[in-house]
Amino acid sequence: MTPFTDQKADQIATLGENGLIEKITRWMEPISPPPPFGIGDDCAVMDSGDVGTLLVTVDALIWNEHFDDTFTPQEAGAKLIKRNLSDIAAMGGAPAGAVIALTLSDDVSVSWLEGFYAGIRETAQKWGFLIVGGDVTRGGASNFFGSHLTLMGSAARAIRRNGGQQAGDYILVTGDLGGSRHGKEKTFSPRITEGQWLAEQSVVKAMIDVTDGLAKDLPALLPKGTCARLNIDRLPISQDACKKSESSGKTPLTHALGDGEDYELLIILDQNTDPELLLEEWTRFHKSSLTLIGRIAESDESTERRLIDHATDQIITDEAFQHFR
Repeated sequence: MTPFTDQKADQIATLGENGLIEKITRWMEPISPPPPFGIGDDCAVMDSGDVGTLLVTVDALIWNEHFDDTFTPQEAGAKLIKRNLSDIAAMGGAPAGAVIALTLSDDVSVSWLEGFYAGIRETAQKWGFLIVGGDVTRGGASNFFGSHLTLMGSAARAIRRNGGQQAGDYILVTGDLGGSRHGKEKTFSPRITEGQWLAEQSVVKAMIDVTDGLAKDLPALLPKGTCARLNIDRLPISQDACKKSESSGKTPLTHALGDGEDYELLIILDQNTDPELLLEEWTRFHKSSLTLIGRIAESDESTERRLIDHATDQIITDEAFQHFR
């Protein structure tokens, strides 16, 4: 029996990414605990006794899905590492070690692969962890390159996706959003230092990294019966998003909400604190920006887990990235 089908009703494209993850979660329920110890957060959390919390994450880098011929091999290798580091950052952790699995067609260039591993080596050295193993297998008749990295780390206090956030809590984001294809997807720096600092702040309730776009990732932080009321004029829209809008026919806001691959941190802050104090402290320790963009609010069914423009009271539509769609 092949793993493929011509029956559209049985194809994963009918589910989309979220639907597929929901099914996998149900299939694995007997052997997979609820998040953050199982499926559903940036990293899986495992108790490692006296040494703190063990973090485990895995990400892929596939030719013509996550990179193309505009990337140097070094940039591709670095991106594989940094995608995983961003997940560790979102948990407030530090990297410890990684393994890499490659699936290659026969025509993959040895010299290109050497450059790819140079990017991996240099990035791992920069962030202070080791590559401790891996696997190589043949796959695809031609023109196929797939890489998967499993990264392990640790955190004194892992910030989780569900930290008891509720209506009234503040929403903040690091850096700028949108326009990643204009260069940021190659040059971004994972917010490891920032994530560790945020994890030390007891008023930080929840945190994730923005990989699929704010419009998709923010609803994942909203509890049932709530929405996100955003101050659109405060949204940190990147210059690249503005440049991209000149040729795309879309607004800079649309790019900021839906482009994805921002690799910034999205943070929920306890309502019983003054966010301005946190922002003031932030500037003492970090060069990157941190912006208060809105608050979680109570909602009815029509606006549940939606993004609302606080000024106009309108639902913000989006074109956030989703796999298999």
